Amino acid sequence: MSVTTTADAIRDDLFNCITSIFGIHINDYTQIEQGYLNLKWMIDTDIGGLFVKQYNKTRYPDRLMNGLEISLNHQSNLYRQGIPTPELFAHQGKHVLVTPSGERFVLMRQCGGNIIQPGSANETQMYTLGQVVGKMHTLLNANPTDRPLHWDIRCKKEMDELWHTRWLHANTRQCAATIKALEAQRKILDKTDVELFSNCERGWGHWDLFADNLLFQPDAVSAILDFDRLNYVYPEFDISRPILSCALDPRTLPVEKVRAFVSGYREYNALSTPKLIRSIKLTWWKEAEWVTVEQEYDSTPIKRFRVENNWVSDHWDHLEDLFAAI
Repeated sequence: MSVTTTADAIRDDLFNCITSIFGIHINDYTQIEQGYLNLKWMIDTDIGGLFVKQYNKTRYPDRLMNGLEISLNHQSNLYRQGIPTPELFAHQGKHVLVTPSGERFVLMRQCGGNIIQPGSANETQMYTLGQVVGKMHTLLNANPTDRPLHWDIRCKKEMDELWHTRWLHANTRQCAATIKALEAQRKILDKTDVELFSNCERGWGHWDLFADNLLFQPDAVSAILDFDRLNYVYPEFDISRPILSCALDPRTLPVEKVRAFVSGYREYNALSTPKLIRSIKLTWWKEAEWVTVEQEYDSTPIKRFRVENNWVSDHWDHLEDLFAAI
């Protein structure tokens, strides 16, 4: 069976299940060619526009389903508490829906707005994004919990080993741009102790807040999308990740846009300048591994993450001066 035929069969299976469970009549659909392995459709129905996402069994084996359901429960709760995020459909108390043949999927209402180009958000959009992220963090972590981290900060030894592997590959391929970027990383790793992150707060965070997962109106954020990765990690990722993704253009990070985000965030949560800078460095530490020789199959987001990581490398020693007035 071809990939196209398989996708068509999965689509029909999901659509029939939607009609069977919810009585929704599907008039038309458009497949979304975005993301990795999971199939997605925008569908026109008798109750309005909906979005369907199938969870590929390779990317999402059964052992991940419980965690995914927890993430979606958080999304549903945030929607009910006023966070602009898609309204999920549930059946028998579950948001991860299952067809008779065993295909897992999620169904939600469409949201208005548009995905913007990385680095192109205006000040008002950044301000409202800061408000939403700040309120989201307050709601998610209203009842503190003590649980294992889904992901922890890499130790210095592991960072060094990962760097060395990428360094050898870049030199083998004689990629001057990557070699230069890795030289900058090496200087930072040599002078930075992981103790820098010892005071990072633990809690629930979206953990995937970049431009592709945000919708905007001309003067505001209109929706936060894709809560599949939401987990108990370091919420600080949700501060620097959208700032870098939405405001860095691509060699300049306008201070006024960062200030707008921080001002919005502070309406709901404390955010000192040192914490902002630590957040940026934390994202650099986590995503340093993306700085490697470009491959033919690299996604557009991965290429963008490299640009952002290199910018932080270039400004590592000057972040305090850059954001002193925030």
